[in-house]
Amino acid sequence: MRAAVETGDALFRGLLESAPDAMVIVDASSGQIVLVNAQTERLFGYPRAELVGQSVVILVPQDIRSAHAAHRDGLAGEARARMRDIGEQLRARRKDGSEFPAEIFLSPLTTEDVMLVSAAVRDISDRVAIETELRRHRDRLEEFVGERTAALVHLNQELESFSYSVSHDLRAPLRSLDGFSQALIEDHAAELGDQTRDYLSRIRRAAQRMTAMLDGLLTLSHDTRGEIACVRVDLSALARDIADQLQQTDPGRRVQFRIASGLAAQADPNLLRVALQNLLGNAWKFTTGVDEALIEVGATELDGAPAWFVRDNGSGFDMTYADRLFGAFQRLHTQDQFPGTGIGLATVRRVVHRHGGLIAASAAPGAGATFTFTLAPGGREAATPVPSSRTL
Repeated sequence: MRAAVETGDALFRGLLESAPDAMVIVDASSGQIVLVNAQTERLFGYPRAELVGQSVVILVPQDIRSAHAAHRDGLAGEARARMRDIGEQLRARRKDGSEFPAEIFLSPLTTEDVMLVSAAVRDISDRVAIETELRRHRDRLEEFVGERTAALVHLNQELESFSYSVSHDLRAPLRSLDGFSQALIEDHAAELGDQTRDYLSRIRRAAQRMTAMLDGLLTLSHDTRGEIACVRVDLSALARDIADQLQQTDPGRRVQFRIASGLAAQADPNLLRVALQNLLGNAWKFTTGVDEALIEVGATELDGAPAWFVRDNGSGFDMTYADRLFGAFQRLHTQDQFPGTGIGLATVRRVVHRHGGLIAASAAPGAGATFTFTLAPGGREAATPVPSSRTL
């Protein structure tokens, strides 16, 4: 029996010495150190003989010794009920008086005669230094983000001022160009030759196009600014309402709208209407001249996320130039072919991006175009589409 006990004791001491952390075994009732390993000697700078029999508070800074004693007493009282490790971050004190941040894992040990507490002590100075540096960088990043945010707010204010100038200062001379040109044509028609009237008509058309572009620029600025109020939007009903409005602008056209039922999205209803008005308006415009025009609205996926699409069988475009699609005033068709300002798709992209989504286009000349968009992750909802068609 004695040999077995000695063998077990030797095994315990061997495990203690091989531990990577400083190990301190303490009598839970008296707080005296019973046993330490070589790592403890190296970490704290004490020879083993100077630690064994001493109170464990010798390893704790003076200002927290009373709190440490209270915690040790509490641990002793609860040990039998909660035989599990407790990890804490404290400060420890070396023999030379220097302190270091330590992570301490306490584990109660019971024997027939006494209850012990095993403390594994680890110097975490390097980790604390890294965490401090990371906090410093985080604080600097937050400061930088704040500076950038303030700069963006200032820039937005300047853009608002510019929009005001565009709205009030630039429109007046354009109205004058258009109005006086019209007056010349109407009041002096007999005196003007065909070429002069043609020049004046061109001036009027150019002034009107510029006014429309300014209107589009203001729309791009106003419709995509301000707070977003996301609610559940019946996208199918919204698309049908816009389709009805388009049909009323040209009752003579027969265009088939195939709008899937059950489409819903979590979005700002006003901004989503702006986006759909532009997408469906483009589809309506670019199917002009198509004998059996078809415009579709439905649900799909884009990069694995729920998405919605607007598709037409109109003129389409060459994907070589697709990178120009969503830029303000960028056009892939001439004004004579399809009038417009080149603002619509730029507005759609801003609406989608403000919702945290993506937009993509695919097309081919003479084979129509498809525009697919997503909304913010976690803020969207797409019902399984039930195909339905309406002929307006």
